[in-house]
Amino acid sequence: MKEKEKRVIKTRLEDLAREANVSKATVSLALSGNPKVAAKTVELITKLAAEHNYTPNSFARRLSKRTSETVSLFMMGKATEYSGWLIPSSWLFYNPIFKGVSLTLSDKNYQFSFEFIDLDGKKRENNIISHAQSSSADGLLILIIDESDYSFLESLDAFLPIITINKKLSDTLSSFEIDNFKGAFDVVNYLASLGHRKIAHICGPFPSYNAVDRFNGYVASLRENGVTFREDYVVEGDWNIESGREGMKTLLNLPEPPTAVFCGNDHMTIGAMEVVEEAGLTIPRDISLIGYDDTEMSRVVRPKLSSVSQPLEKLGRMAANEILRRITAKSVSDSKKHVVLPPLLVKRDSCCEPSR
Repeated sequence: MKEKEKRVIKTRLEDLAREANVSKATVSLALSGNPKVAAKTVELITKLAAEHNYTPNSFARRLSKRTSETVSLFMMGKATEYSGWLIPSSWLFYNPIFKGVSLTLSDKNYQFSFEFIDLDGKKRENNIISHAQSSSADGLLILIIDESDYSFLESLDAFLPIITINKKLSDTLSSFEIDNFKGAFDVVNYLASLGHRKIAHICGPFPSYNAVDRFNGYVASLRENGVTFREDYVVEGDWNIESGREGMKTLLNLPEPPTAVFCGNDHMTIGAMEVVEEAGLTIPRDISLIGYDDTEMSRVVRPKLSSVSQPLEKLGRMAANEILRRITAKSVSDSKKHVVLPPLLVKRDSCCEPSR
């Protein structure tokens, strides 16, 4: 009976990682002979593996062969009501990226899979390794949607090509993103050029990387144009129309309402427009409005909405082409790319000089 129990108990990768006080990715790298792992660490892990009669599974061998002709796109973030990925309006942002990735991979006869990984604390590393193992992917595209810690991806990238989309995590991981800071900066710069000094911002939820970057661009542009930053002119929304409505109600009820409002996305701008009209005010004569994302809504509402256009499909295509290049590269230390694409401010009919 005891002999049977001994045969059943099997050392796992995570057991070695725990005993060596390193990550699972480091154990995999050490056992595959990757030169990036320190010699002392390799010696320790090799010794522990021998002591426990550990036999690596097929994960590392499959990764090294990279023959599945499949690329996985993982959206990584905590699934809360404020994270953005659960909100329908956010998919207007994600879909063009997915389209660009899918079309590019299809042209090269690669398959494309998508999964959302709900990450929370120490579960992050285990989740991504588990998904990478089960998917048999040749490479991973990681869509970053929040400000969480993703440093563990750097060690995983040493034996499985990884590219991040929407945020640069480090110099050692290739990344592709839109310059949201510049997009917001240009919005405020445009409003200031029209003569506005009372410029408010209905921003997205701060756990969102995009919301934070746009807010920072807004603040920097105010400073650049000599416009005073006012805390009461910043209202946090959640990307949805209703939060735009609530944000605009708050701003219009101020003793000194703004003359212009920059919303973090078009959906919130639509909600803001409704409240302005319900208050008997006229856009843009009484208040200027400008959105972000340049969705179809911005072109069909009246007045037509000024907004910021993002080359999202191009972003997806470029990321897909780079992951294919990384997959076929001969060296894991192949040079990394960091691409930041500029957005474009599209001026329509919702902004003009202030009347007060």
